[in-house]
Amino acid sequence: MITASVIRALAASLPAGVRERYREEWLADAAAAPEAGLSPWSVVGGAFGVALRIDREDPAVSGLPAGRLAYRRTRIALAGAATVLLLLLASFWWSAWTELDGRGELGLAGIAWLGRLILGAAAIVGVVALVSLVGAVRALARARSWRVGVVGLVGAAVALGVLVALAIAAFIPAFGLLLVLPALFVPVILLTIGDPRPQGPALRVGARFGIALASAGAVLAIVTGSLLHVFVWNPLARMPGMTLDEIYAGLAAAGELPSPVIAYLYAGFWALFALVLLVVALVPPRGIRHLLTARRLAGIGVLGVALAAAGEWFLGFGMGMGMADAFATSGADAAVSGLVITLVGIAAAIAAALVGLLPSRRIPATGEMQEIPTASRP
Repeated sequence: MITASVIRALAASLPAGVRERYREEWLADAAAAPEAGLSPWSVVGGAFGVALRIDREDPAVSGLPAGRLAYRRTRIALAGAATVLLLLLASFWWSAWTELDGRGELGLAGIAWLGRLILGAAAIVGVVALVSLVGAVRALARARSWRVGVVGLVGAAVALGVLVALAIAAFIPAFGLLLVLPALFVPVILLTIGDPRPQGPALRVGARFGIALASAGAVLAIVTGSLLHVFVWNPLARMPGMTLDEIYAGLAAAGELPSPVIAYLYAGFWALFALVLLVVALVPPRGIRHLLTARRLAGIGVLGVALAAAGEWFLGFGMGMGMADAFATSGADAAVSGLVITLVGIAAAIAAALVGLLPSRRIPATGEMQEIPTASRP
């Protein structure tokens, strides 16, 4: 029944505190409407009006104290801001802005429509982030807390940081990303200190180790792919017709053979990261055992993948310059593996932002709400 599906969708848009009650009432009213000589769509119209006008900041409606609701909405806004930036970087690589190939000679300009599709997704996420930030300020205004000013300043800092980063990212994406990170870290720290969110249950050692093993494996896979791309696949793609031995002999003869120190440091750091992650998951210190939830372990894994993929640019810089000078060619990527690593890194960074910043879907029960101190009123 179409009306029932629409009613369920409208009920799903309501805050958790009243969602189930309204859904049952509306479905019952729609089922009984024909007996009263009414169209079920009249119930849908009334439900739409309720969903539009309901006071979503009311603790009885949201199921949360106003302060907690503001924290949840601010986290959604921050996750959205980070996702928008990363999607815009992805669309830049995919030629959405300039009609030029963002990765050198890989022929992506012909499918710039995909970059524009990513750009459209960024616009949608940006609207969600803005609405969430406005909702956070409204919730804190309801709580009449001093944190209203803090959230306002945080929101302004995030907005300014994102705008500056996006302007620079159009020309130098790596620096744009570095600029926006401080704008995100400060509010995240504030939220972590002040947000008494319910934590997930502690994991058993087998589950912890399994998630850590998958995370470590993903990080080592992207590290291995980056090393192969920089030192094997890209040189062969850049100099077709030459063997790898001939390429390295040419680099050595021209004095452009890159130092292996950066490669050793890159591989060694991420190998140590994977080892520490596995050891901590297997034998965690007592003080942090309760923090090792599935979400945190998975978040560490995807963040590691994102950072390892970002490190590929620094890893390959010397090799690219050496190839350009020794063979009078471009230092840009010629192998498609470079694009794959870049996009995997951006996707992992988006996943890390969502895992790390989005609030838990669990809404505390009424008894739990009473244990959470609300903001004081003057």
